[in-house]
Amino acid sequence: MTTPTPRSAAEKAEMLRLLDTSIAETRSAGRPDLAEKLIKCRRQLTTGAWHVLVAGEFKKGKSALVNGLLGVPLCGVDAVAFTAVPTMVKHGPNAAAALIPDSDENTEVLPPPIKADVKKVAEYGRTGLADDGTRLRAIEATLPRELLADGLILVDTPGLGGGFAAAAAAATMRALALADGVIVVTDASQELTAAEVDFVKHAADVCPNIICVMTKTDFYPQWKKILDINKGHLAEAGIEAEIIAVSAVLREHALDTGDHALNAESGFPVLVERLGSRLLAEHAAKSVLAASGIVRNSLRQVAETLSTEHAALTKPEERQATMRKVQANEQRAQAMSSSRWLNTINDRYADIQAKLDADLTEVVRRLDGEAVRRIKEGDPTKEWSEIVPWLYKRTNEEMTDANARLIGQIDMLAGEVAELFDSTAEDVDAASGVDLVPAQDLKLEALGSKKGSKLEVGMNAARGWSLSSSVVTTLLVTTLNPGIFIALPITAVLGSVFAWRAVRSYKSTKVDAARNEAQRAATIYLTQARADAQRASYDLIRHSRGRIRDYYLDQAAEMVSAAKHEQAAAARAVQAEGQAAATRGAAAKAELDRVSALLAEADRVADTTRRVR
Repeated sequence: MTTPTPRSAAEKAEMLRLLDTSIAETRSAGRPDLAEKLIKCRRQLTTGAWHVLVAGEFKKGKSALVNGLLGVPLCGVDAVAFTAVPTMVKHGPNAAAALIPDSDENTEVLPPPIKADVKKVAEYGRTGLADDGTRLRAIEATLPRELLADGLILVDTPGLGGGFAAAAAAATMRALALADGVIVVTDASQELTAAEVDFVKHAADVCPNIICVMTKTDFYPQWKKILDINKGHLAEAGIEAEIIAVSAVLREHALDTGDHALNAESGFPVLVERLGSRLLAEHAAKSVLAASGIVRNSLRQVAETLSTEHAALTKPEERQATMRKVQANEQRAQAMSSSRWLNTINDRYADIQAKLDADLTEVVRRLDGEAVRRIKEGDPTKEWSEIVPWLYKRTNEEMTDANARLIGQIDMLAGEVAELFDSTAEDVDAASGVDLVPAQDLKLEALGSKKGSKLEVGMNAARGWSLSSSVVTTLLVTTLNPGIFIALPITAVLGSVFAWRAVRSYKSTKVDAARNEAQRAATIYLTQARADAQRASYDLIRHSRGRIRDYYLDQAAEMVSAAKHEQAAAARAVQAEGQAAATRGAAAKAELDRVSALLAEADRVADTTRRVR
């Protein structure tokens, strides 16, 4: 089990006690709906899912790292083959696996998961295919492991191959932007490359909860030197991320033999501790803040009813004003339960989607223009290997920025709706729970046009000579009249000129064909990149819209229920007289004081958590 910091553990324990007390108070106040919501919140606080993506270059030991953390060989490890589809591992009472089939982007009904043997997860992860040949999008596995008991979901992702200049980097960044943490994996074979440092920098920008892990320390004796060099690279790049050195081989042997010293030498205990102290602590703080918002919202409803009842019981002269306030609250609750704010959400999301489409269109237009200019100014037959990573990186930069703008617009909308309900956007967490599986099948096609070989160039030169008929003319002249041999240099020069022009024309034709082919390949790639980004963005829009809608529909229903309870309490208070009114007034005051104290405690816990984040 991951171990959070003492501070975060204390805050979580304090919030759990506060939840238990609040559940009792809401039940006592006759609000079982609020009690049920608080029970659900308590369950989420103790077992809520938090996603950590394991990312990095090909063959750096990501799958072996996940296996080392889990203590079982779940993910595929092979000297040649590599991970083809993501594998998501979460806690469950029994070991089980399900294969998630891939689907066409136009498919309205997603195919159901396929049950699978958990022992074959490694094979499925390497091939990306089910037993019947169905192409897979991801694999989900459950294991009864203490490490996962706090809700941790580990996601083993396919290698990138080129860092932020990899074809799938934009999709990975979209997933990282919604993840709770990321483990970036490299190995001790060499120091961090410029591409790896660039990827870590971009990953830290979208997901600040980041840990770097250097694997294979058992295989490379110079790993300590490489570790120091890598720390320097990250410091120079301004990246605040710890690098932890581990050995999956030593970890496996330590678990098999029960050797605690060897386990410590493997570095995995340090990594597990950091998962708790860094990543879990941040998730716990976020969960505590969300829980405090739910507690305060629930207790305010109870406090409002008690305050109204107490005022009606103890201040008869203000009963008319009290009843007017009750009626105003009822009218507001009825207004919030209408469809007006729902229409506002739908309209705003339509605007967000329209802006997204326009944004992606402009991004692709700009990238296509840049690609065309670079291709026209160069020779793709010589420079294609440089153009491909350049276009990948530019596309990833633009698509990552577009995704950040989309998330910002969704957060802004969530905040606007929250203000209508006297809530905050963080209470909703509109983007949580979105599918974090990054798309992988995106790449530029290889060019069919290649640089002309020496044989092809020579053949075209020969054609140039034949055009001048220099060889034939020379033979005829020297045979019929050797005295005219002086004409030979002239014909030789003419032959050379024609040959040079033929070669130049041939090369120019090859370059023009390569440019046209390169432009078509770039356009196809950018079109697919736009389609992938649009599909992922539409999923995010659809998910967040449903989450905001459902959350505030529940809030509106609570407001109606609160208004009814307040009205009923005020009506009882108006009818109470004499000793009965005094007795109930004192009881209402005591209940109100308890609820107010709980509200103050919830505010204090939230303030403390915000200060230490």
